[in-house]
Amino acid sequence: MTQTIFNNWQPEHSRLWGQIPVVQPHNLHKSPLFTDEALAELIEHYPRADYSLVIPGRRDQDHHHKWREGDIGEASGAEVLKAIKEGFLWINLRNLPKNSEKFKQLGEQLFDEMQANVPGLHVKNSEITLLITSPGAQTYYHCDVPGQSLWHIRGRKKAYIYPAINPFMPDETLEQVIMQETEEEIPFEPWFDDHALVVDMEPGMMAHWPQFAPHRVENYDSLNISITTEHWTSEIERNYKVRYANGLLRRKLNIAPKSTATTGMSYLSKAVLQSLWRRSGLAKKHIWCREIDFKLDPADPHKMLDITPFTLNPGNS
Repeated sequence: MTQTIFNNWQPEHSRLWGQIPVVQPHNLHKSPLFTDEALAELIEHYPRADYSLVIPGRRDQDHHHKWREGDIGEASGAEVLKAIKEGFLWINLRNLPKNSEKFKQLGEQLFDEMQANVPGLHVKNSEITLLITSPGAQTYYHCDVPGQSLWHIRGRKKAYIYPAINPFMPDETLEQVIMQETEEEIPFEPWFDDHALVVDMEPGMMAHWPQFAPHRVENYDSLNISITTEHWTSEIERNYKVRYANGLLRRKLNIAPKSTATTGMSYLSKAVLQSLWRRSGLAKKHIWCREIDFKLDPADPHKMLDITPFTLNPGNS
């Protein structure tokens, strides 16, 4: 993109960034990267390890939080897009900058502008994921470990953003997410919605929230296209390390940690502990796996074909 991505940044947003949810307009929805033709081509050539194709549960059914994950199979990119438009599923394409030079350039501009708008923000690592979701689909109540933003491109959806404190985000559950013992989903109570910031996301809107803040999304009756960005700073990395170490203390040594401080000797000890554990290879024994058990039928975008299940995990995705 040659034009700026942020088009109405206000000084107060620089001070609020990362402290409370911030909603901002953007220009990404005007990019040709998000036309049907461009998306179909991107999907068709995307590496298997870097996408998830999911049938989510329906909100009006029991066990609505359960899902099935599948494979594109022999379907073309256009057929995958048609299945999402007309069916009830979603696809996410991870590691976009690694797999697309155009998205790599977009990411560089995006994070350059973000750092220019937020004095003191120094992004060490970043990532972009593309989300294409069916009318009426949902993203379950969950949290993400890095800094996270949702950039809406097409369609309409409702985002719920919750405080990153108990009981919305219990310490023990957060530790499970960080240690990859669960795939981000966390316990949810309907009354949590009474305390959420609710945002109707239109094309050209971006929402950013504090690290570890739980959130969920419900689509209205249209195809939805969004990207999420994640980034790591020194502060975010320190929060990750201390929470990881607290999880180890709680689960492996039966010690209830009392501190989440990111400075001092306590932090340094925890940083060393989590580093040794992760490098030992023991952590991989507890990582969740995703089971892939269906593929699309190119002849019928509404039909899913059962296949012999196979698994993927974060180590090869």
